[in-house]
Amino acid sequence: MRFKGLTVTFLGADGSGKSTIIENITPFLNEAFHDKVYYEHMRPNYIPSIARLFGKQDTQYGLVTNPHGSSISGFFGSFFRLAYYLLDYTFGYYIKVFPKKAFKSCVWIFDRYYYDYLIDPKRARIKLPIWILKIGQLLIPEPDIIICLGADPEIIHSRKPELPFLEVERQVKALKKFSEKHKRAVWVDTGTTIEESRDAALNHIVKVMAERFEHVKLA
Repeated sequence: MRFKGLTVTFLGADGSGKSTIIENITPFLNEAFHDKVYYEHMRPNYIPSIARLFGKQDTQYGLVTNPHGSSISGFFGSFFRLAYYLLDYTFGYYIKVFPKKAFKSCVWIFDRYYYDYLIDPKRARIKLPIWILKIGQLLIPEPDIIICLGADPEIIHSRKPELPFLEVERQVKALKKFSEKHKRAVWVDTGTTIEESRDAALNHIVKVMAERFEHVKLA
């Protein structure tokens, strides 16, 4: 089945420029897709977060000043957290995202995605063996395009010093390695100007679109 829409995920450590790049490419995508650009944070968000489920304040959309400030769940708590959100990545995706992506010319932008559990599990309060997290990755519908944003760790840390420099450095290296191994991922250097980083991300999106529709015959 040839889908009419695209799903694009942006990954990167805090300070890598995700919000800035997304904000700068959205006008171009809105023009190309006739204002059919949808935005989600981390997951489809068809079901409420665990915090909201238990009547607590959901801070996922707010300004995060201490990404590793919350205590990490134990094994069973981590497993429940992962299993619960896997329902959103699977059933939530097919109920909320799939119908529009399959039949409408649109773009779904995800700021972060499941891969964050592999690269920065502490942020998600998850502590599980890596093989369990990788099994979860096999179950989720993967985005069409994964744009990994990064720069010199010193630059990223200077933008957002909430995490220790060594942790920022570790995340940048882990994401760079991920981008080299995943066939749908591409690395975009955000240590350059905003315009250069934006254009690099847009060029990759256009390239994927061109490859998808190169065999389509226009009437």
